[in-house]
Amino acid sequence: METKVFTERIERARKVMERKELDLCILTNRSSIRYFSGLRMNTAAFSILLISQDDIKYVVARLDLLRAERDCWINDIISFPEDTPDYLNILTDHFKQWKNPRVGVELPELNYETYRYFQEKLSNGHFINIAAELKYLRTIKSDEEIKIIRESANIADKAMREALKVAKAGIKEYEVTAVARYTLLKEGSENPSFEPFLASGENSWLPQRYSSEKVLKPYELNLLDMGGIYRGYCSDITRTFSVGETTPEQYRLFHEILTVQQNTIKSLRPGISAGEVDYIARRAIEELGYGEYFPHLTGHGLGIDIHEGPIIDKERTDILQKNMVLTIEPGVYLPGVGAVRIEDMVLITDDGYEILTQTRRDLIN
Repeated sequence: METKVFTERIERARKVMERKELDLCILTNRSSIRYFSGLRMNTAAFSILLISQDDIKYVVARLDLLRAERDCWINDIISFPEDTPDYLNILTDHFKQWKNPRVGVELPELNYETYRYFQEKLSNGHFINIAAELKYLRTIKSDEEIKIIRESANIADKAMREALKVAKAGIKEYEVTAVARYTLLKEGSENPSFEPFLASGENSWLPQRYSSEKVLKPYELNLLDMGGIYRGYCSDITRTFSVGETTPEQYRLFHEILTVQQNTIKSLRPGISAGEVDYIARRAIEELGYGEYFPHLTGHGLGIDIHEGPIIDKERTDILQKNMVLTIEPGVYLPGVGAVRIEDMVLITDDGYEILTQTRRDLIN
């Protein structure tokens, strides 16, 4: 993305700082730093972004310094020695310019040990949690973000289709998700956006959210959930299928929940609340008699984080707006029968929606 994209994001963050009367923001959350810096880091790496009204300072480990200087738009980049007790001693002089600063931080993403360390470095500081405000900045996607998310969804579709090709009776759960992982990376994902899993038979209704050595067989429902990260942006897709014959109850459950999911998607439009969308799905499932077997939210926003606003759940007041991207994924987990969840990524448009994930939604694979 062009530098202008990131400077505009910084300016929106500074408006939040003005409203909160903050002197400084100290950001350690990986997603926030990626959003404002544009720099991809190894998942084990730690960095800090400092934002004031006058400057921006990016603090990275020594090992990452040269690459950050080459690839990041921020001019003031300094390094710290990893795995040393006083690793932020390099910021001591920088912090001296504030006598009694109001400091924005992201809780609970900021772990307690690091939080206490900042409090020692800024002993006269007053710390204010601005995690919600910064997350809200990411809910409405730009045209450039939507292009990236489309490709992320496209890669997830490819991985799902390749995984379904090998999902036959006699194959193990983890063998199927191995194909999904391989395809995600082969097609350009940085990493899976979460641990992909295939839960078959009893594992589906528990549910067991990791793949095991269990083999797939007929007369079972199989739930396959996966997603990848492409240029920083997550995808998420779930399909439910069988590798052979199903019972009449499994057949009925699958088609009932697929209908609920599709009807819920049809309700999406700018101006509707997240709580109302959840109510549409939840009421339909309750009317089918499965209310107690629907244990999770109806959907969630996604972008740099796999779960971000808007959250589609009970009584949520978030109002859907154009260029939000979210999932719709009602599910029922029925002991002795199986689980059904069909999940798609959806873009909110001017007057409705566009489904971004296109893998077929068939019961028999």
